[in-house]
Amino acid sequence: MKTLFKAAVILSLSFGSTSTCLALDSQVMASETLSLNDIKNFRALSPIFASAGMPESTAFALLKQGNYQHVINLIPGDFSEEQQQLSTLGMSFEQIEVDWHEPKLSDFQTFVKLMNKHQQDKVLVHCRLNYRASAFAYLYQTTQLGMDEAIAKRQLLSVWQPEGTWLAYIEMIQQHYQAK
Repeated sequence: MKTLFKAAVILSLSFGSTSTCLALDSQVMASETLSLNDIKNFRALSPIFASAGMPESTAFALLKQGNYQHVINLIPGDFSEEQQQLSTLGMSFEQIEVDWHEPKLSDFQTFVKLMNKHQQDKVLVHCRLNYRASAFAYLYQTTQLGMDEAIAKRQLLSVWQPEGTWLAYIEMIQQHYQAK
């Protein structure tokens, strides 16, 4: 066993940094046993659009294998590690820091701009539990794509039942886009 370990270390030193090789190896091995449905509250909303809770780092390789090209993170904070991992896989990363207690119209407007920029590409939008993300997905599909309200609402309610701040936010966004 020690000989096998030494050989692996020598090979990884020969072909790249140990940590990079081990990280990529663990992502590949994990992706062989996991599926996108193993991501918390993953929902494929269309052939090119999905929402989910926060993916584990091992799931990024799964997203790449599923031909996702862009990830939009709606959680405030430092996600430079996620950005680095996605960049290594050739995927883009964008972040909109949506305050759970005070989401803004400008947050959704930024989201719409990003989605329009990636119109024909596969996009995953995520947050911690897919609450923010599913609300944004619902709003995008109904206000921008003209999706049937009942279908979009079923997708949203399969994740959670918005109330309080988020119910008011959804209504405010709907009213804003109906007024246009």
